[in-house]
Amino acid sequence: MAFAIPSVGAPVYFALFAIALLACGAPLLVLRRDGPARTARNMALAAVLILPLMGALGFTMSDNELRLEGGKLMLHAAHFYRQERPLAEFDLPRARAGSLDAIPEAHLGVRSNGIGLPGYAAGRFAGRGGAVFALLTDRSRVVYLPARTGPSLLISVEQPERFLAALRAAQAR
Repeated sequence: MAFAIPSVGAPVYFALFAIALLACGAPLLVLRRDGPARTARNMALAAVLILPLMGALGFTMSDNELRLEGGKLMLHAAHFYRQERPLAEFDLPRARAGSLDAIPEAHLGVRSNGIGLPGYAAGRFAGRGGAVFALLTDRSRVVYLPARTGPSLLISVEQPERFLAALRAAQAR
């Protein structure tokens, strides 16, 4: 059974564009020292390296998947991050759905391995109760699944209550 994850918003793509623009324009900082010809070459080289990377990253951020199959929860975020774990690893009676601000235990701390942009977070983070694996595209529709073992999950889902009900029904079987 697949569950929809909200699409990534415009602020994420704006942030990627701004990062790419700053990286490509960085050689301008040494224009006086290197001269216009060398600076232009360095800007072109930066564009050749940075623009495809940012384009690929922007594409992968819209490729997220959340499925429940055979008693396992499978989460794939941005081609880079995967979690495939049995439902038995989660404490579903303590699981919560709602806005990120309304779930205090779902606070994301320092990112240990992941992507963090305005409006998008994916990967491993420190949390109040331990490690958290997050995929956030919409902070108003979030499900927090505290784990008995391993990192807890924090996921943006189109229909959080329906997702949580499906998890509880699958665990009851």
